[in-house]
Amino acid sequence: MAVVAKGAEIFIREFFDQNPLSHIGLVTIKDGVSQCLTELGGSPDSQIKALMGKLECSGDASLQNSLELVHEYLSRIPSYGHREVLVLYSALNTCDPGDIMETVKKCKKDKIRCSVVGLAAEIFICKHLCEETGGSYTVALDESHFKELLLEHAPPPPAIAEYAAANLIKMGFPQRGAEGAISICSCHKEAKVGGGYTCPRCKARVCELPTECRLCGLTLVSSPHLARSYHHLFPVTPFNEVPQVLLNRMHQKPKTCYGCQQSIGSTGTKTSLHVSCPKCKQHFCLDCDIYIHESLHNCPGCESQRGLPT
Repeated sequence: MAVVAKGAEIFIREFFDQNPLSHIGLVTIKDGVSQCLTELGGSPDSQIKALMGKLECSGDASLQNSLELVHEYLSRIPSYGHREVLVLYSALNTCDPGDIMETVKKCKKDKIRCSVVGLAAEIFICKHLCEETGGSYTVALDESHFKELLLEHAPPPPAIAEYAAANLIKMGFPQRGAEGAISICSCHKEAKVGGGYTCPRCKARVCELPTECRLCGLTLVSSPHLARSYHHLFPVTPFNEVPQVLLNRMHQKPKTCYGCQQSIGSTGTKTSLHVSCPKCKQHFCLDCDIYIHESLHNCPGCESQRGLPT
């Protein structure tokens, strides 16, 4: 339980770092039933606090009951949202009250992507669930492997573009409250001093962002949240490897990487292989290629051409 809890904590923090506008809810599976530990929310600290306060395990596990409960919550998610379930499963069987295959079909129909990280041997029903819903099924070998498998689920899946329809969403950008002001928090329904954020529509106070206003239902976010989510919605186009024929021509005249300005294309060097952006046609070394797509999320060549006359 300590290993799973620590891994879950790392995953929750990494998930919100990668998906600042997304929400997480926790569900426990024990004693043949499934219970909602936390509602869907965007606060990593509240999710982790609730998890650490309920580190208990007993009885049989019912995968069907948990999927039915999760289906009830996720079926309310709007069409522009992505419905995803990550199950950390340590049992070697599932004790279900009905036909779990029908529940799997319901999840597949409503486009709920289910993935499982197993802590014991591989189980057929878990593998079947993941195959039917488009998720992934993996079994952890040790603690480090378990954390590695969890963190693979932190970035948003590429399938989101297939499921999500374009919609206009009303959002509010609340202002930070004064430190000495006293106001009633709509989240905890009690008076608090200083801090918090004020809903621009109904003037209600909330503690954390992103969230949904408890009074008027407006989605409340900050501009950094949108900025950090942008690169997932519009990723950098994959670069093309420069053909060998062009490399041979460039051997006569070495070219520099547009990113790090190091020489590329010279004969007999490890940096002779490189890539080019299909849009701006600038050349990059392999190290810059990895850095641009995994960390920077912007092509320097394309960005330098923005606003220039054509």
